Amino acid sequence: MPPSNSNNLSADGAVVDDAADVSKALRRRNTSATCGSDDSDSSDHAPPPSVASAQSSASSSPNLTPTSSVVNLTLKEAEKTTDKREKRRLSQLSQSAAFRKEVEVDARIKYEFGGPVGVTFLMAFFPALMLYMYICLLRQSGRLANPFDAALWEDGLPHVMPTMFAAKLYLGFSAFQVLTAMTLPGIVVKGLPVPSLGGRQLEYLCNGVATWYVDLAILAVVITTGVFDMADVIDNVGPIMSVAILTSFLITIVTYSVSVVKGTTHRMSGSVPYDMFMGAVLNPRIGKLDLKMWSEIRVPWKILFLISLSAAVKDHEMNAEIALEQGLPSTMDFMGLSLPIIRTSAPILFMLLAHTLYVNACMKGEECIPTTWDIFYEKWGYMLIYWNMAGVPFSYCYSTVYLSNRAAAGDPISHSAGFTAFLFVALLAAYYVWDTANSQKNRFRMQERGTYVERRTFPQLPWGTLKNPTYIVTRHGNKLLTGGWWGVARKIHYTADLVMALSWGLITGFESPIPYFYFTFFVTVLTHRVSRDMEHCKDKYGEDWDRYTKEVPYIFIPFVF
Repeated sequence: MPPSNSNNLSADGAVVDDAADVSKALRRRNTSATCGSDDSDSSDHAPPPSVASAQSSASSSPNLTPTSSVVNLTLKEAEKTTDKREKRRLSQLSQSAAFRKEVEVDARIKYEFGGPVGVTFLMAFFPALMLYMYICLLRQSGRLANPFDAALWEDGLPHVMPTMFAAKLYLGFSAFQVLTAMTLPGIVVKGLPVPSLGGRQLEYLCNGVATWYVDLAILAVVITTGVFDMADVIDNVGPIMSVAILTSFLITIVTYSVSVVKGTTHRMSGSVPYDMFMGAVLNPRIGKLDLKMWSEIRVPWKILFLISLSAAVKDHEMNAEIALEQGLPSTMDFMGLSLPIIRTSAPILFMLLAHTLYVNACMKGEECIPTTWDIFYEKWGYMLIYWNMAGVPFSYCYSTVYLSNRAAAGDPISHSAGFTAFLFVALLAAYYVWDTANSQKNRFRMQERGTYVERRTFPQLPWGTLKNPTYIVTRHGNKLLTGGWWGVARKIHYTADLVMALSWGLITGFESPIPYFYFTFFVTVLTHRVSRDMEHCKDKYGEDWDRYTKEVPYIFIPFVF
């Protein structure tokens, strides 16, 4: 099962609330934080308004607080529904202390990332950083050049300028992902109760596995028939990246403008640049298609996979041509079959495997995404749009691009058989821990809510589901999971994710620091996130948190830290 964008991809289900039948898991920070709300951030901005437009009907009385407004709205939703089970759920929800806490968090407006000035800088800095990194990979052999050298940009910018070919590839791919997300079959999963909707739970069509298999079938046809040269993708990463960046800005502006015009804004700060960065709309949808979940799952990881697949195809074609010139065979006999010999180098195959594991995990565990912090709380603004549409696919691919460029220049990266085997084993071992840890927590949470559905998506790894797990019950009724991997370390999934991230860099050697960007960025983010989570959990759970940390004393590495 996935992440997160640590991207992860699943909220930490170690905390579960018994207050309602279907809403027993508290949402977490991003897709993998532990305790949810970001109370540790002290940069509160002004008194919070009512919880946006969906709360307006319940806030006609000036004496109502945001919490009481939402509780009243929830009770009204209970009165309107004819479904007895839903009526009972909403009534219980209105009395839930955990839900009231969610309302408080949902109503709070805080300036993060340095406020309006900080986010304005970030919106300009991140695209410039990505262009700079790619130019260094392409034109400087992976060396970090002086970013203020005009010659660097004069030489590099022509290689990253958008082209019609790049636009057709990126926009065509995105449109196809919208089509399959809206039409292919899948399971329907309910998200967490949304405070601004009076506790109503939105439904999400999780058909990622079906779309993934359709993608693979199409790719198999494309590669075997030669109707499209897959090597064109890796050769046009720069222009495609620029198209993605421009598309992200366009979607951000359009989404913000439409939300303001239609009056569907939520939790607005009053600062235009800040609200564009954080988002204006909470639940953007085209019919039943949730745009936040679509952009988080269907676009970034599949593009990352396609870049590595393209690099593998190109490397095979180059090496096969050299082998042909040397008189080496292009096929081998296997059980009476004549099979082509794959001549892609081991480092590029490693990256293809790494990205295949990641995208497959996202697809097979998509039902875990609707209850994550990104979907529940974050609005659809530049932060989510840019990072998913451009940031992840075109900054996490640096290892692949570096390896491909070195091979194309006639100086391929190679390692000893022992070191290569070690990295493959480390990758697979870390993936196993990461996958099963996420699976344990999410299935524990679903079982507690009564929404668990056994799936047979590939691969279902041993120890992915806990039987009779141990946990600590807090005074709020939450359950802190202490069984399985979650009894070994509180952030064991982070540890596994970091090992995978480090292996992506190690496979490229040590001549360029750029392939280590992902690992460095990840360490920086997690260091900040974990310290904030620990502070918040201590504040929220008090003595229960002390009891939990005594039972699970290690954060990342058992018996070490």
